[in-house]
Amino acid sequence: MRSTLLLFKVNQWAGHFFYWHRRSRLLLPGSCLICMQPLVGERDLCLTCAKQLPANTHCCQLCANTLPAEHQPPICHHCFKAPAAFDQVLAPWLYKKPFNKLVWEFKYNQNLAAGYLLLDLLFDALKNNPKHYDYLLVIPGQKKRIQQRGYHAPSWLAKRLALLSGIPFYKKGLIRIKDITSQQGLDRKSRLINPQGAFQASKVVAGKHLLLLDDVITTGASAHWAAKALKQKGAASVDVIVAAKAAI
Repeated sequence: MRSTLLLFKVNQWAGHFFYWHRRSRLLLPGSCLICMQPLVGERDLCLTCAKQLPANTHCCQLCANTLPAEHQPPICHHCFKAPAAFDQVLAPWLYKKPFNKLVWEFKYNQNLAAGYLLLDLLFDALKNNPKHYDYLLVIPGQKKRIQQRGYHAPSWLAKRLALLSGIPFYKKGLIRIKDITSQQGLDRKSRLINPQGAFQASKVVAGKHLLLLDDVITTGASAHWAAKALKQKGAASVDVIVAAKAAI
């Protein structure tokens, strides 16, 4: 009980600090991360470039896969034939120019300015979602890749999104129990099978409504097997939120 109360107090103070850190940006000059024009505000994104971001609007309501113009939502043929273990993917942006540059800079070059902008955009998407979540989790990265890159971008986003949203971040809710071969270069069928058995969930998630975060989603294979592991431990629902949806 005492440890739980202490954790709550730490998170509360961290939330206050993070809030004032973000508000202090109003006093500091910055520049748009896309067009590099000077600006002042909490976000390093001008209104002109914000309007040019590739929104993922015409998409499947389950997996967020972009649908052809002639195809009417709500769901794509993949979800109609074989729905994934997760309940819904929130993917407000497409992994296309100029947005993919922001994601790349944050993920591979540790550009934290780009990270904070992605964080704000994720929070915008979450505010428009009426669902309640008990825990915010992250799809665990592979140890070798984390060592190569120096940090795990989704975990960085998840910790800060938790402070913005008030959804408790549960680091140990989902762990990786084995690394997999790279998904790049694999066909769709191989991609879907490759992450099988890579994750293990905690029994604490039983009966909980969960939000699972990753930076980019392509086929949704990792999200599917992660959600499957969580539901095998009794999770009531698993939604996924990502910064960008990449083409399959």
